[in-house]
Amino acid sequence: MNKGLISVRYATALLQFAQDKNVEDEIYEQAKFLSSVFLKVSSLHAVLNSPMVPKSRKREIILTAAGEKTSDVFEKNIDMLLLNNREDCLQSIMLEYQEQYRKSKNILRGKLITAVEIDKPTTQSLIASIEGKVKGNLELEKIIDPKILGGFILEVDFYRWDASLMGQLNRIKKQYIERNRRIV
Repeated sequence: MNKGLISVRYATALLQFAQDKNVEDEIYEQAKFLSSVFLKVSSLHAVLNSPMVPKSRKREIILTAAGEKTSDVFEKNIDMLLLNNREDCLQSIMLEYQEQYRKSKNILRGKLITAVEIDKPTTQSLIASIEGKVKGNLELEKIIDPKILGGFILEVDFYRWDASLMGQLNRIKKQYIERNRRIV
């Protein structure tokens, strides 16, 4: 069976079960944390895929990777995955759960790239402004990149606003090159 289809089915079931138990926000945070652990610890896939590691040990490893305190709903989901030999799909299930959760709560993901750290009131004002325009909630990841020199780059879903100094300089350079081509 297709791993993508498996992930969608398990994530959908987990979201419905979490909503019934009113812990979908908690599961969302655990799914985000576990997904970040998968990115940082590349050997986690190998351990979960290994037939030599007993299921009880895999359960311990997953729960440890998920953070200090996991909910009963999350643990039951892990038990079900292990029972059905689907632990190899855990990362994609967690990513799919996050997508479905965001869709159900009308949450958009975004990145704010700045040259220097910006203060909290400015960030909150920017988020409020964007949320008003997109009619949804915004989950913003802040990135510091001194290479943009100043200003900011904002990416929300498939839209990108480049108000950086480096972006403006590149546009000026492009215009200058284009004008010089016409002259020659």
